[in-house]
Amino acid sequence: MFQRYLQLNPRHTRLHRVASFSADVTSLGAVEHTVSYRMATAGNTSSKGGKNVLIVYAHPKPESFNGALLRKAVEVLSSKGHNVVVSDLYKMNFDPLVRLEDFSVSDSGPSDVSRDVQEEVDKVERADLVVFQFPLYWSSFPAILKGWMDRVIQVISGFVRKTGFYEEGDLRVRGKRALLSFTTGAPSIPVESLEAMLLPMQVGPLNMVGFDVLTPQVSLGVENGTEEKLKEYLADWAGRLSTVFEEPTPEMLTVDTWAKKHSVVSE
Repeated sequence: MFQRYLQLNPRHTRLHRVASFSADVTSLGAVEHTVSYRMATAGNTSSKGGKNVLIVYAHPKPESFNGALLRKAVEVLSSKGHNVVVSDLYKMNFDPLVRLEDFSVSDSGPSDVSRDVQEEVDKVERADLVVFQFPLYWSSFPAILKGWMDRVIQVISGFVRKTGFYEEGDLRVRGKRALLSFTTGAPSIPVESLEAMLLPMQVGPLNMVGFDVLTPQVSLGVENGTEEKLKEYLADWAGRLSTVFEEPTPEMLTVDTWAKKHSVVSE
């Protein structure tokens, strides 16, 4: 029923489902349209004793399937008592360009950080889980999301230099979970190619600073999905999110472990 992709982790053999979706499904968008989401929240407490979840969303069209995946995520996570905040980067008109003030860092940490970046850093600090929802552009993040990584994670990584990387990364993100959920136009991607794409998307900006990165949710072949399949795939995404905090945390991937796995370096 589902194609599957290889988990990017040598210790885990269980594979998450890979789906085939339509990039722009007006009818499904209408079905999901009644689900709303918040752009901001006050304080750092979760409703009903749940967790704090930040969804960083990077797609310009609300009626796209990425939009449907976003709304489903908010619906399911909220129903489980979690506090959900969405950073809709296009709606926010988020500036993806790194500016000089973004690098105003002293020995005690960042200073004079621009307001838009500090707001995103604050959201990350409050979150127990950060979900990134986006379409794959040229084997990577869309520019606006890459800019979010460049500007927000570099502020966090300024602290990493004082501690270390990976398991010794920044205390503000250590123990937090991160999850990539993205769609592709290609109906299939070789496992080796997918792993190569995930290296700069997962390891560099997420594992390296201390996030526990979960197996990504990859949605292949967004051009050809029927409405029936789209609803089925949404149900799969919903099922995963309903127990996302119960998923075992994969072994933290590093550049070295990836290189050894692919025989890029000798033992």
